[in-house]
Amino acid sequence: MKSGNVSCGILAALMLLVLSACGSATAESAEQARQPETGAAPVAMQMTAAARQSFPDVSEDAWYADAVRFVTERGLMDPVPNGNFEPDAETAREIIAESLWRANGRKAASAEAAFSDMPAANKAAVDWAVEAGVVGGMGNGRFGSGLPVSRQDFAVMLWRAAAKPSASGSVSFGDAASIADYAKEAVVWAEEQGVINGIGGNFEPRSSVTRAQVAAILQRYLTKQATAVSSSGDGPVVYFTSDISSAGLLAVYEKLGWDPGGKVAVKVSTGEPPASNYLRAELIGDLVRRLNGTIVECNTAYGGSRSSSAMHRQVAADHGFTAIADFDLMDEDGEVEWPVTGGKRLDRIIVGSHAENYSDWLILSHYKGHQMAGFGGAVKNVGIGASSASGKVLVHTAGTKTSGSIWYSNQDAWLEALAEMVYGFVDHVGRAHIVYINVMNRLSVDCDCNGHPAEPDIHDIGILASADPVALDQACYDLVSKAEGNASLMNRIERQHGLHTLEHAEEIGLGSRMYTLVNID
Repeated sequence: MKSGNVSCGILAALMLLVLSACGSATAESAEQARQPETGAAPVAMQMTAAARQSFPDVSEDAWYADAVRFVTERGLMDPVPNGNFEPDAETAREIIAESLWRANGRKAASAEAAFSDMPAANKAAVDWAVEAGVVGGMGNGRFGSGLPVSRQDFAVMLWRAAAKPSASGSVSFGDAASIADYAKEAVVWAEEQGVINGIGGNFEPRSSVTRAQVAAILQRYLTKQATAVSSSGDGPVVYFTSDISSAGLLAVYEKLGWDPGGKVAVKVSTGEPPASNYLRAELIGDLVRRLNGTIVECNTAYGGSRSSSAMHRQVAADHGFTAIADFDLMDEDGEVEWPVTGGKRLDRIIVGSHAENYSDWLILSHYKGHQMAGFGGAVKNVGIGASSASGKVLVHTAGTKTSGSIWYSNQDAWLEALAEMVYGFVDHVGRAHIVYINVMNRLSVDCDCNGHPAEPDIHDIGILASADPVALDQACYDLVSKAEGNASLMNRIERQHGLHTLEHAEEIGLGSRMYTLVNID
C-alpha cells in the first residue's frame, strides 16, 4: 500500500471502519423465501467505537443483525425516518452512493454532477461517486434517484470503488449466464473475495439488493479490504489493533517477535504541560515493565517546561513516567556525535551521551500533527526526540548550525535532515535492535510539545507496530488521510510538505513506504 496509489488509497479509509465488532452473519433456515448473503465476516474485532444501536424490526438473532450494527454504528447507513431499519426494503442508488462516500472519508468532489433529480441530502455523495467513477447517470440528465440497485450493479459499484481490481476465473453461480457482460468481471471479483455470496446457489443478478444485504455486503467488503494482505508480499509488515489499551499495546508488540538482548531504552515524549496529548503512563506502563525498560528523553531546544533537566524531570514525574520505570535524560551529562554516511544534509547526528548505554530501543510514539514537520510519528520521535538540544538545532536547520533558533527557511531541507538523522541513528544502533510502535489516539493537529493543543477532530484509530519506521508512519498517514474530520490535520501535513520526510527516508534506504497491513484483532 502506498500513498497516492489509486488502487490502494481507499484501503486506509476502510481500515477506519472496522475498528469495532464484526462478528459472523449466521445463515437462516433453507425454508426462508430469500436466503440473503449468508457467510461469516472474516475477522472478529473488539467493540470500541459506539454504543450498540437497536431497531424494532431487527431481531438480535436475525442473520443480518450484526451487519446492521456494523453499518449504523459507523454511520454508513441511517435508519429510515420512522426509526426502523427496514431490512427487506430495496436500496436506492443514492443510498448506495452515500454509503460508499462515507466509507471513503466523505471526500469532497472537485466538481458538481449535473442531475435534475438529485436529492439535496445526497448531493455531496453523488458528486463524489460520479467523479470517482463509482456510478454514472441514467441519461437525459437524470441520476435515477429512488431507483433500486440490482445485485449485479452493486457488485460493479463496489468493484469500481476498489479501483477495478483484476479478477481471474469465472462465476460459479448457477445463473451465471444471466449476468450482464458489463458486470461479469465485478461479480467474479466479488465472489473471489467472498464479498457477495449467492442465494440458493444462484447470484440473482437482476434482483434488487435489500438493505439487509447491503449491510452484510458492506461489512464483508470493508473488513476484507481493511485486513487484506498484499498479494505480492511487497513491503514490511505493519501490525494493527483497534484496541487502544494496555492489553492492546502488549498484543501488537508481541506480533513483532522482538527479542532484545540488552538494556532497553523506551523513547517516548514526556509531553509539554499543562494539557498535551502525550501517551499516558497507565497505557504504556505494562509494556515498559515487561521490557524492564528505561524511559529516555532529551531536553528541548525551544524553551518551555522541558528545556532544563530539573524542570524536565519534574514534568516526567508529574506525568506519571517515573512511577512506572527509571527515567533517563540522555543529554543531562553531555552529548556525543554519531556519523551519517551518504547524507544530503547531515554528516553527523548529535545525541545525548547516555544513548550509548542502551543496546536495544523501543520507539513508542504518539502519532499526531506537528507545527513544523506536518506530523509526528516514529521518524520524528527519533529524529528530534533522541537528539540533544544542539542536535535538535542541527536537524531543524538542515545541518547548518548547532545553536540558536530552530526555525529554518528551507522546509524540504530540514525534513530531509530529519530523515537522515534517523538513518544515522539506526545505522549506529543496528536495525535488529530497534522496533517502533505508533499510538493513534487524541489525534490533534498539534504536537505533544504544545501544552495547549487543539482538540482532535478525528476519532481514535488504533495502535500500529513495525520494524520499519517509514512503513509505520506511512500506514498512519494513510489511515488519517481517509478519516472523517481529517481536514485540519491533512491541511497541516500538506502545508508543511510533511510526506517529504518519508519520501527522502525511502530514497536514502531508511525504510519502505510500501507495506503490508495486518490486522491482529
